[in-house]
Amino acid sequence: MYDEFGEHPSHNADSGRMPRPEGREHADATHRRIPEDSPARQARAGVARTHVSARDDDAAPSQRAAGRPVSRTSSRAGGRPSHSGRIPQQSRNSQRYSPSASAGARPRRTGGASRGNGRGAQVDPAAAPYQDHDRYMRIAQKPERPGRRLAGVLAGVGLVAVVIIGVVLFVQSLPANVTLNGASVEVHGGKTLGDALSASGIKPQPGDLLAVDGSVLEAGKGEPFDATVNGEKVTELDTKLASGDVVEIGNGSPIEEPSDSVETAIPWTVAQEGNGAIHLVEGEGKDGVKATKTGKVSGITAEQVVQEPSNIVRRNVSPDVGDDKVIALTFDDGPWGDQTGQVLDVLAEHGAKATFFTVGNRIEQDNGDAFIKRAVSEGHQVCTHSYDHAAGSGQGVNLGFMTPEEQKAEVEKGRAAIEAVTGTEASRIFRTPGGNFGDDVVKNIGPLIKAEIGWNIDSSDWRRPGAGAIANQIEDAWPGAIVLMHDGGGDRSQTIEALKLALPRLKDQGYRFITIDELLQYPLS
Repeated sequence: MYDEFGEHPSHNADSGRMPRPEGREHADATHRRIPEDSPARQARAGVARTHVSARDDDAAPSQRAAGRPVSRTSSRAGGRPSHSGRIPQQSRNSQRYSPSASAGARPRRTGGASRGNGRGAQVDPAAAPYQDHDRYMRIAQKPERPGRRLAGVLAGVGLVAVVIIGVVLFVQSLPANVTLNGASVEVHGGKTLGDALSASGIKPQPGDLLAVDGSVLEAGKGEPFDATVNGEKVTELDTKLASGDVVEIGNGSPIEEPSDSVETAIPWTVAQEGNGAIHLVEGEGKDGVKATKTGKVSGITAEQVVQEPSNIVRRNVSPDVGDDKVIALTFDDGPWGDQTGQVLDVLAEHGAKATFFTVGNRIEQDNGDAFIKRAVSEGHQVCTHSYDHAAGSGQGVNLGFMTPEEQKAEVEKGRAAIEAVTGTEASRIFRTPGGNFGDDVVKNIGPLIKAEIGWNIDSSDWRRPGAGAIANQIEDAWPGAIVLMHDGGGDRSQTIEALKLALPRLKDQGYRFITIDELLQYPLS
């Protein structure tokens, strides 16, 4: 049996026991089954019953008229105040709400009852928030806080970091196995180059401090050691090593004392190689640099080459024609009027090709341009032999007597005269007047030409020794030979007659007559 307050009779005042605290009463009501028609069930549904004693009727009418609960002295609780209606007890962690004066206002949260019986609290039964059991359960259920998940993730990351650090420290504590000067060495400690030297017992000797002339000023004051790690030079003993590194170490190198230095140029020169009649000009001349040093410690003065000069090389070569019976016929100093035409006639008759080394100012007179055009059209090669055959300061025979500017002009103007007639770029094959191709000439005109052409056989036709003598010289030619003749510079009738004699005889021996460009196609050595 339960009384109308939802309590067992054994819990009321007549039983002689103290009433349970309000929190305990609520817990009991939550965990025991209550009949549907009991007053306690009705009280949880929002129905409050009021018991009024004779003294209660005397309570302030204004409170009852306003519908407010009237506080009374409980006969069970030894005079403690009691409410006129029973309000379900809340859990200790729950909160109570009281409606505001305005019906539409948001409920205002008030402080929860203190632990125990909640003495002195006044609550409007109609505003009790836990009348709906489902709503109560939703409020009571606490959502999972995101901070807890983040804390778990951070804890996991920290654990992984601790493991990684432990692995790294373990690996770092292992010795490094390196190859030092061909021997396997186990390196402990900081695993540096210095540790490797200590483990190997190698003690490199430092180099010396040298004066500018190479003499020793102070022994052992040079580089402390020379070392490489995997082929890369290192200079510090605290260089880190790893397993598998290949280390080479030896005695230190000497170092030179500090000095004051003055630099001067080393002029480039012409280097000559070989003895052939074809003179190839290779390279580009460039001065070197020489330093004159004065030691700040020793006071000694010495010269040192900082940069070697880049020299031009005159390579004198011959064509390797093998079994080919070929001869290169060359004619200088033309064009010279009809004489050049007669030479062209003889060559055409015997199917011979030749190379004409022309003088530029001769092309500009005596129909020289017409003969140049004919020579080109018939397959002959036309090159320059200077512009005016080194006239003036060159004394008509040697470019070496002329200034560098004059030498260059002889080549450039001679080529320009040919280009004016042919309309194409002139050959860079050149023959100097008189064959004078000394070092000074090489220096000045070397960059302007591809090769300077000499000769193997001088027909001496310029002496006019007779057609037979000239022909004999021509017939002495051999495979790959270059023969010198003239179509200008004076009367060349003996030369024309000598050609008529020599060419048929050479043809009968199986010789062919080719240009210089064709001769240069053979291997040169």
